[in-house]
Amino acid sequence: MSADRDSRALRGFVLEPSFRLERGRGVVWLAGVLETGESFLVREHRAEPYFYVRAEDVARLAPDRLRGVVLAETDRGTFRGEPVVRLTVGRPAEVSYLAARLEREGVRTYEADVRFASRFLIDRGLRGSLAIRGPSRRDFGFDRVFDDPELTPADWTPRLSVLAFDLETDPGTGEVLAAALVGSEGASEVLMRPPTGQSVPEGVTACATEGELLATFCRRVREIDPDVLTGWNIVEFDLPVLVRAAERWGGLLELGRAPGSVRLARQGGVATVPGRAVLDGLRLVRGASIRLESYRLDAVARHYLGRGKVASAGEGGQEILVLWHGDRERLAEYNRVDAELALEIVSKLQLVELAVERSRLTGLPPDRLGSSIAAFDFLYLMALGRRGTVARTLGSRGAVVDDTGLPEIAEGGHVLEPVTGLHEQVWVFDFKSLYPSVIRTFGIDPLNFVPNPEPAADVLRAPNGAAFRRTPPGILPGLLDELMPRREAAQRAGDGITAYAIKILMNSFYGVLATSACRFADQRIANAITSFGRVVLLETKRRIEALGYRVLYGDTDSLFVASGCADGVSARARGPELAARLTRELTAWVRREFRVESRLVPSFQTVYAQLLLPAIRGSERGARKRYAGWVEEPDGGGRVVFVGMEAVRSDWTELGRRVQKELYERFFRREDVAPYLIGVLADLRAGRLDDQLVYKKRLRKEPAAYTATTPPHVAAARKAGRGRSGTVSYVVTTAGPEPVDGAADPLDYEHYVDKQLRPVALPVLERLGLDFEEIAGRGHQLGLFKR
Repeated sequence: MSADRDSRALRGFVLEPSFRLERGRGVVWLAGVLETGESFLVREHRAEPYFYVRAEDVARLAPDRLRGVVLAETDRGTFRGEPVVRLTVGRPAEVSYLAARLEREGVRTYEADVRFASRFLIDRGLRGSLAIRGPSRRDFGFDRVFDDPELTPADWTPRLSVLAFDLETDPGTGEVLAAALVGSEGASEVLMRPPTGQSVPEGVTACATEGELLATFCRRVREIDPDVLTGWNIVEFDLPVLVRAAERWGGLLELGRAPGSVRLARQGGVATVPGRAVLDGLRLVRGASIRLESYRLDAVARHYLGRGKVASAGEGGQEILVLWHGDRERLAEYNRVDAELALEIVSKLQLVELAVERSRLTGLPPDRLGSSIAAFDFLYLMALGRRGTVARTLGSRGAVVDDTGLPEIAEGGHVLEPVTGLHEQVWVFDFKSLYPSVIRTFGIDPLNFVPNPEPAADVLRAPNGAAFRRTPPGILPGLLDELMPRREAAQRAGDGITAYAIKILMNSFYGVLATSACRFADQRIANAITSFGRVVLLETKRRIEALGYRVLYGDTDSLFVASGCADGVSARARGPELAARLTRELTAWVRREFRVESRLVPSFQTVYAQLLLPAIRGSERGARKRYAGWVEEPDGGGRVVFVGMEAVRSDWTELGRRVQKELYERFFRREDVAPYLIGVLADLRAGRLDDQLVYKKRLRKEPAAYTATTPPHVAAARKAGRGRSGTVSYVVTTAGPEPVDGAADPLDYEHYVDKQLRPVALPVLERLGLDFEEIAGRGHQLGLFKR
């Protein structure tokens, strides 16, 4: 515990911001990793828990409410400019307790919900990385402990060590049978508790009891000492299993660098391990906005790694128990491979690196990367403090707007009516980050929002009527002015992780402002963004049509335009020219109409050599958000792009998706489609495609909770005796929907003809003048096969 008096500043990255009570006072603990590779802990004793109330309300505070409270005048004010007083209390928990009492008595509070450690980081402008200057010592399980050092922001990206783990359990008792550890420091090991009197395979660590296995697991994690713990669904499954096991054996689940048990949040899916970050692989994938048909470990591994689990756990995990009794070598391999797959997915997709970068951008710890509201809150409060303004406590009325403001209905992006049919050489233009660009251009910002402006006030009025001050510049536009050039620089440098992290953050701003869970949300502000987006889209359409082009379709931030070009080469050459002209014209229009500088950039995206805009089934009107296009490749080939079609919908069968893809590819290549479809129908009716007839649909609630209607997947779940939510796999038989693993009746092939093949085939067949009923063998004449 000797002190290191080196005053050289060291850069570090915060993995876990928290606090501890020491001698009755809150002490901020910032745990992380240094650029030297050492672990560190900053203990800050000078931080004080506080919140604000309006100065005019101080006289209303009863003296008994203020025992132990220090009141101090400030130079800060509310959004309305009302002066506020700071209330400092002794312990962090007293902030929420006192604020709740005051709110019940009608006293408005400000920023009383900000967590103690977050408050410390916000006040000092610290986001993820920081520079630490001061003496240190080895203590509390950390390589370096700093007490009240000098802290400043730093620009540093760490490389974190990662350890993946996986558990195998008894499905009946929930007891841990085996645990695998793979990753950091070359770890690749399995701990196993064999049946009484039995042995474990060579290379597997034997543990006589579950308690011994648990103790060994905790010890090995601490010895390996990773920065990050990961695995697949470990927050919802593995860690709760370990916590319950520790409770059974009368101890704590200690996996951290500092003393203390693992803590599981009741909401939000966050697990806290002292001194480390817990980054669940499943949550990392979902938090990165990666869309997959299935998020099961096996499915994701096969999609990205080309390999999957070595065996199935069986219904209810029974296969695990069979292996534990009869083939423990196979069980060890199964266990180890599951941990390996989780680690490899996280590594291949660079998800830990993405979490680090998002933490450096937002200030949130890396395990909260999916919380866009918290990220917005952290950044906005930090900037708001620099403006000398405080925000209402989350959950209080009137956080941003005046209390008389009426709620509005949320307005989505504008969608143009599609011009149905097959079109050739179609330009696609879209606006680069439309909503962020709208915010930057028109100064849309909660702080600058004026609920009830004077008629003659020099404000910028949105098409929905919302008004915003022109000066000083808004906080949100300023944040985006910083982020967008950083993203462009990252793209030029080939830094895809940083560019993607910034994109996720920027794109979340509109949604956050439309979400009531955000303290800065107001539907009028959110609708100002979408209403400007609509006006910009329509103005761009008008200018395109004034140049003699026909706009075929448009959706929120994109326009599809008939180029009139004879071939793809000339279309691809002229598209960027038109985009540049539109940018210039929009810049002049915005300057003239709104007296601001435009950040709106319509960019040329691609050319569809052919674009099919289908009609709504049974109608002549165009189907919005549904189309299929053919993009020619430089090598002479091509590919089909589907949007909103069955081929990209996970609730359709593999047969329906596969046939739609093949039909459209043949259609765009001008190849015969009828012979192909006849062959598919023959194979279907002969039972040769049974493995492609499975529907998968997620239960949003327990099967018994569906009372008004009984959808097919619910009927199948009830037949299977399912008593929980989750994904249901079922087929349709002559007796109706049945679970795929328990279908007792013959498959209803004509159901699949009518409900899967017919819908995907009709748009193509109608373009070719062919009749589906004839092709399906239910008509009198086949008609022409060729286009």
